[in-house]
Amino acid sequence: MASSDSSSSPAPAALAAFLRGCERRGAVFAELQCGDAERGDVALAAALRAFRAKAAALPMADWPVRFWSLLAATPQLRADGPNARWPGDFSALASSAPADRSALLLRLAGGLQEAEAAGVLGLEGAAYRDALARACPRDTLGHPDAAGWRTLAEAIQQHLRELPADRLATLARLREEALAGIRLPPREATAIPAVAGETPRRGRWVPMAVVVVLLVALAAAAAFWWWRSSSLPSATTQVAAPADDDGVQALPPDPVITVDELPPAGSPATHADTAAPSASDPDAALLADVDEPRAREADFLAWYVATGSAAQAPAAEVAHADR
Repeated sequence: MASSDSSSSPAPAALAAFLRGCERRGAVFAELQCGDAERGDVALAAALRAFRAKAAALPMADWPVRFWSLLAATPQLRADGPNARWPGDFSALASSAPADRSALLLRLAGGLQEAEAAGVLGLEGAAYRDALARACPRDTLGHPDAAGWRTLAEAIQQHLRELPADRLATLARLREEALAGIRLPPREATAIPAVAGETPRRGRWVPMAVVVVLLVALAAAAAFWWWRSSSLPSATTQVAAPADDDGVQALPPDPVITVDELPPAGSPATHADTAAPSASDPDAALLADVDEPRAREADFLAWYVATGSAAQAPAAEVAHADR
């Protein structure tokens, strides 16, 4: 482990915030400048350590130009690496000279303005614009390609946004090492808070996914059982048919349906209550008697008369007393 120098005391919050804001852009700049992410991270680590040693003597307004100057001047970024490659939308960077490519990437990856980028490279404004023009994507006729410029710029911005979690963890460790002035243990032994919280969250998804799958399976089984039970006839309406010797239940016999034809339209009613009694009927005389219905209700009529007289008697007594 490297020994700490006199500046190994806890870094100011402003310096930590500045390095945290630069590390992602610096990593993408270094990666695309040399065509190799690992080689770029080595350059970034060197620039972070060098900047920390010099930041205390500089005004904060000079920090951006100083940091990017140190990064662009690292030996790893002054020439293409042995494993350099620029795939896909980054292919336009492969044909540029390292100095011209650096001028372009300071704008697109570093986010610097023209004057700041020129100051980082130590160039005058016209010389910087010439380097930028040489690095600009070209069409098949050799003219500057505006569409190619937009494609390259969008690809760089997307790469900045979508750095994987392990790469971000590496950048955070490089920043902590630079701030501490010492080389920290590997990331597996030292948990950085911003990244340590991500791994358990990913691990918790595994049991949660199993629980969700089990719940879905149970819900599907319950739905199937309900459908089967609702489609079968109920026990109260099902008629059991006799079984044969083999225990096979036979189908129930077909029900007997009686059909009565209606009388033709316009025919006289044939109901027994409306038909005239025949002479041979033993009850013909009784049925022909017009007083027979009243005779059947004699008990009711007698009760009605009795209750009516009882109700009128008190009223008559009251009227007599009034007189």
